[in-house]
Amino acid sequence: MASLATALAVGEQGASAVGLSNSTSFLRPILEGTVHASATRLHSGRTTWVWDVRFSDDQDRLCALTRMTIAVRPPREGGSVLPAQ
Repeated sequence: MASLATALAVGEQGASAVGLSNSTSFLRPILEGTVHASATRLHSGRTTWVWDVRFSDDQDRLCALTRMTIAVRPPREGGSVLPAQ
C-alpha cells in the first residue's frame, strides 16, 4: 500500500520508489474475517517518504503496525519508470 502510493505519486515526475526500511510489529492474529489496512504518510521529502500502516480486524482491533520508509530515486536518463498505457 505504502510502496504503491509513493510510486504513483513520484512516478508522475519520472522518479521511482524503492523500499528502504520496513519494520512490522504483529500484535494479534486475524484468524477469520477481513484484514483492514490504513496508511498514513508521515513525511514526503525529496529523497524519502515515511509511512505508518495500521492493520486491524473486523472488530477494529489493532493487529499489526508497520513503519515503512521508501527511497525516492531520480528519473533515469532517457526513459520513464511508468509502463506505457
